[in-house]
Order: sequence, then C-alpha cells, then structure tokens
Amino acid sequence: MKITPNTQTIGQFFFINNEQFFIPAYQRRYAWGIKQLDALFNDINNLEDNETHLLGTIILLTEHHIPTVNKLELVDGQQRLTSLCLLLKVLKEELEKNNAKEYSEIEGFLTCQTSDGKKIHKVELGDLDNPDFEKIMYSIGSEDIKNKNLLQAIEYFREKIGDLGDGLSNFYNKLKNRIIIIRLDIAEAKDAFKLFESINNRGLKLTVTDIIKNFLLGHASIIDNETLDYVKKNWTDLIINLDGIDSDKYFRHFLMGKLKVKIPNSKLADQFKHYYYINIKEADRLSDYKTHLNLIERVNKEVNKPESDDEDDSTDNGKLENYVDEKTDIKNFSKSLKNSSGVYAQIMNRQLPNKKINQLLFDLERIEATPALTFLLNLFQRKISDTEIEEVLKIIQAFMLRRHICEERTSILDDIFSKLVIIDDENIVENVKARLNEDLPSDEEFIEKFAKANFKGLENRAKYILEQFEYYLIGNQNEYVLQSGNEVHLEHIIPLTIDTKKAIREFGNWPDYLGNKALEKHKDYVWKIGNLTILAQKLNIKASNNPYRAKLKEYQKSNIELNKNLYNTCKSFRFKEVKNRSEEFAQMAVKIWKF
Repeated sequence: MKITPNTQTIGQFFFINNEQFFIPAYQRRYAWGIKQLDALFNDINNLEDNETHLLGTIILLTEHHIPTVNKLELVDGQQRLTSLCLLLKVLKEELEKNNAKEYSEIEGFLTCQTSDGKKIHKVELGDLDNPDFEKIMYSIGSEDIKNKNLLQAIEYFREKIGDLGDGLSNFYNKLKNRIIIIRLDIAEAKDAFKLFESINNRGLKLTVTDIIKNFLLGHASIIDNETLDYVKKNWTDLIINLDGIDSDKYFRHFLMGKLKVKIPNSKLADQFKHYYYINIKEADRLSDYKTHLNLIERVNKEVNKPESDDEDDSTDNGKLENYVDEKTDIKNFSKSLKNSSGVYAQIMNRQLPNKKINQLLFDLERIEATPALTFLLNLFQRKISDTEIEEVLKIIQAFMLRRHICEERTSILDDIFSKLVIIDDENIVENVKARLNEDLPSDEEFIEKFAKANFKGLENRAKYILEQFEYYLIGNQNEYVLQSGNEVHLEHIIPLTIDTKKAIREFGNWPDYLGNKALEKHKDYVWKIGNLTILAQKLNIKASNNPYRAKLKEYQKSNIELNKNLYNTCKSFRFKEVKNRSEEFAQMAVKIWKF
C-alpha cells in the first residue's frame, strides 16, 4: 500500500489552485447536525495562543485526472470538508461586509480554475447534494433546498460568525493557520477503501451502510477496474433509491431475509460480511477469507445471551449462520442489492402502482409493523398477484394489531418474519395465515385487552382503528378512503384537559359534569378507545374542550357514522359511556381483525 501522508493547515489544503475534491455519488449525503457543527466551531474558537487542533485525516484517491484541474476522489472526510466550505463561505460574506482583505483569499480557497478560465467550486458534492450545495455557495436562495442539513449548517455558521464581532479576523486566522489535517494521498482504490474503515474520525460514527459500502467497493477494487466501476454504479443507484430512508434498516431487513434469522444491529456488519464470504464467488480473493471461516466455529460456541423485549436487540448472541444461497458473483450481488433497495423504497414511500396496496402499507406503518418489512421486501419481489399481496397485508395487519393490543413480546417478531420468507408462492395466503396463526392471540384475550387498551402515544394507531370501525359500520365496499392527514383529526370526547381554570372558564366545568373522583378517573379513561372518535378539522376545532352538549352539535354535522352514532345514542357522556363504548368496540374489533 503506497500512502503519501502530508500534514497541512486548512490554508495549505485549500490553497492549491488546480485541485478539485469530488465526493462520489456512492457516498452518503451530507448529514452533520448541530452537535457536530458545534464541536467544529468550538474547536476553532476556543484555541489558545500557539495551540493547534488536529481535525483528523482526509483520504484522497489520486487515480482520476483531467487535463488542467486534477479531480481527486474523496474517500473519507466528506462531512468535514463540506462543513469547512460552508464555514469559509460565511466567513467570506462577513469579511466582505467589513471590507477586510481576507475575503478575496477565501474566494481562492473555495474555487479552482479550468483551462478556459472558468471558476468551479473546490469541492463538488454527490449527485443528490450538489444542486443544493451550488445554490448555497452561489447564494441563489434556500426555498428549494432538499437536504435540510446543508441549510441548517449554513444558518448555524451565520449565527455563530455574526456573534464574533471584532473577533472575526482572529477566528479566520485560527481556522486558516492552526487547524491541521493529515492528508493521505492514495494511488489505488483497493488501498483507499481498506484504509478508510481502519481510521476513526471525529464526527458522525460510521454507519453500518458506510462499513458495507467500503467492504464491497474495497473487494471490487482488487478484482479489476471494470468490476469496480460496475459495483460503484449499482451502489450509487442504491443510495439514490434509499434517499430519505434509514439505509441501515434496509440492510438489516435484506440480510434477515437472506439468513432467515433475527440479527441485532450490533452484529449487522459482521453478519453481512459473513454472508458475503460464504455466498460470493470471488470472496476467496479477500486476504482474511480463511481467517474468517476459521472464526465461524469459535464464534458459534458462545453461549446465548438472555432474551430482551427490545425490538432492536436480539435473543441471539450473533451466531454466524451457515446459510448458503446459490453462489453468485460480486456484480450480480451488487445488482441484487440495488434492485432490492428500489423495492424497499417503494414499500417505505408507498409508491407501488396499486393504490389499494399503498393504503394497506400506510395502515401497517400506523399500526407500527416494522418487523414485517423483512418479509414484505421478499413478498414484493415474488411473482404473485396483487390480490394475493392485498390478502397477505390484511393478515399481517390483523396479526400485528392483535399482538400489540395484547402486549405480546416484540422480541420474537423479527425471527417470525425472517423465517416467513421460506413460504412458497403456491397457496401463499393460506400458508402465511397458518404460520402467523401459531402466534396469534386468542379472540377472548383480544376482546378483553382491547376494551382496556390505552392509546396514549399511539395516536396514529388509534386513528387507523377508528377508520376501520367506520368502514365496518357503513359496510364500505372500497368506495372511498377517509382523509387521514390534516383533514381528519383524532378527537377526545372527554377532553384531555379538564381541570385548569382556563378550561373551566372557557369550555365548561367538566369535573363537575363527570362527577365523583372525576380527576382521579380521568387519567385512566381519557385515552381508552371508547373516548376517541375522528372528526373533520374544522368541526374538531369548534368541538375542542366544549361541554358535551356543545360537542354533540358538531358531531351531528359530521358525515362520519361513528359521530352520528354518538349523537343518536349518547345524549350524555361520562366514564360509564367510555367503558361501554370501549367494550362495544372490542366486540367489533374481533370481527374486523381476524384471519
């Protein structure tokens, strides 16, 4: 491995006029938040006389060249380098306002010049972020900026730099002359990717996605350039597919579907590498291939850890499963990762061609059915009909809602859904039903727990349930869908707040109306399903905390059958009515959420 280390100040690093640092599209997007920005700013601002601060290493791949401006691929350091550019941009603005001579120097730091005299930015971000970055650097405006982290960073620096006053030039000199980086120029991609994972930097902790990307591209780079370019392109498409989605979760659900076991987050990178070593044809070219295979037996002798109810934890201790798919090469594997990421994005963003399926996915999201994503990723890559998919989604809804209401253990769900992928396409609806029925709470338990369930903090789930009640009551034949966003609100019949002086003065004396021990009972009843309904926004605003008789007038105006029933059957509404309504709903629920 040939590495050329060079210790430079920030001024020296940005000074060279014929270098441009580009962040390839396969890298993650700019993600620094206030915590990282604050650390950077304070590291500079708090420097005492004669102190320096090491900002870490910058890894540059120097194999790419164009005639005049040398384009260097940034393998590591993109978060810091982008932040420094934004900081220099703000310093330039402030120094220019003060007619300070340093502003023209910063202009040179931020740009380089092509052979035809055109100035281009010294740093070029990936495809997703660069349009936003260009708008900020050219001061075009902030209205259409999609990556809000970039916008937050420039606004943060403007506030901080604006507060420096007379200390502006001193701060700039600290940044320019006393912030140090170690620049590592590396000639070959395979060395750059290998080095990346072994270096720790101040900033965001490496994500599992970062580790997997580096591992995959590092392996591709030791095969040949054509393979590296092919894998890079697939990875770039994967990152674009997963824009706005937690990519670590994607890899977890992808891998659990492959290994058919639950995988804790802490073991995800190791399990990915293990699956890769076993299933990718060229894996034997990796230097630690034999070492890793020898490790399997030792790791698998570890004693299992105690079970946990944490959904993201695992009852498994990280055992390396010897599950072998049909072996494939690295190109096809990278293509399958890309294709699966596209399906995953369609599921998460609810962008399937079938609108009914999208609605069913939205309902699963509101129920909080995240563990099912392992099976859903597999399901949507099968060659089965939309009708079968719809039926399977309804089964999963019933399964997840019943388990949540009955407070069953969540720790086994990842294992259940990862093993569900082995089910054949033939008779898939009945087979899914039969498997999930093994862990389905009984009707009796569901009825009992449903009537007592507390929906505090579960407002989306409550709205979903009430909508399904509405469809049931009207015998809906899929003729319309309730507007579940801002149009229809969750309404507490007995209000959330009843005891403040303002509430009593403006909306009536609910404590007196509710009777003996009203305040004591209120907290136990206010979030039960029997005290909830759904109401159009404008009606909900009028109903608010009003006395029940005033609320009834708004319920009467509603087109929702739930509210018509309230108006027709409940001329008064106290804790007894909450209990009775909850029990009635429980009887309805067992008919709706069944197999």
